[in-house]
Amino acid sequence: MMERWKNGKMTAWKHVSIFPLFLFFISTAPVEAQRSMPAVGDTVKGIYVGAWVQNAPESGEAFHGRPVLLEFWSTWCKPCIAAIPHLNDLQKEFGDRVQFVAITQERAVTAEKFAAKTEMRAAVAADTEQGTTHKVFGVSVIPRTFVLSADRVVLWTGHPTKLSRELLSKLID
Repeated sequence: MMERWKNGKMTAWKHVSIFPLFLFFISTAPVEAQRSMPAVGDTVKGIYVGAWVQNAPESGEAFHGRPVLLEFWSTWCKPCIAAIPHLNDLQKEFGDRVQFVAITQERAVTAEKFAAKTEMRAAVAADTEQGTTHKVFGVSVIPRTFVLSADRVVLWTGHPTKLSRELLSKLID
């Protein structure tokens, strides 16, 4: 803590001692966000849906005895939109063995309007108002894909276009 003279008396300069602590919190925030993202081998709590927009699973739950490919995306995200045809191809080939879920933090009505104009073979969902699924998965950058086993263990994570049909086949077999 620094000291200074004021009106002939020495006083503490308290705000200067807080500044380094403030910088510490700013500089570590992105690191903490990255650490909270589950890694391969981690078990996740679940997928929390505020509203199913289209192709909802029959049970209304993402996990129902089979693996899940969970895609974090948004209607305004150009790389997300560019990955949709690739994900549609994977869903066409593996949709009988893997539940495909595309989840956005946008409002359901926004996702509905987009899905009405764009073919998306995945179950499309809007996250909860609190962004629960995005928080559970630590997702702050999109697109981001997770392949999860039927018992919620992360098998793979990365950019959706990096997930080949060969890799997905190996992961789920």
